[in-house]
Amino acid sequence: MTSFTPELKLHHVPAGRRLDFTTQPGRFAYVYRRRDYQEWQCVARNACSPYLDVTFIPADTLTEYVVCYCDAGGNITATTPIVHAQFVDAPLLATGAGTSFSELANV
Repeated sequence: MTSFTPELKLHHVPAGRRLDFTTQPGRFAYVYRRRDYQEWQCVARNACSPYLDVTFIPADTLTEYVVCYCDAGGNITATTPIVHAQFVDAPLLATGAGTSFSELANV
């Protein structure tokens, strides 16, 4: 059996923010987003990669994403690192902070 290492990459595209993430057979991917350290919001359930977030977000807003993987019972089995999207002049920089996502277990 191989181990599963979830990855998440964020790209700025003309239509919005594209999230590329690994998938795992038998698991469902849930995409979460939060802005300016507010509550996490689930923006996609049983999501496919790539996922395109077309929601308008002002350029001065800190936006973060994470993908949680759940089994058929709805239990979180894995999470990606949180990625931070920050606008600087023109391009969107995406950095993985390597932080855990344990706080989402209470959502």
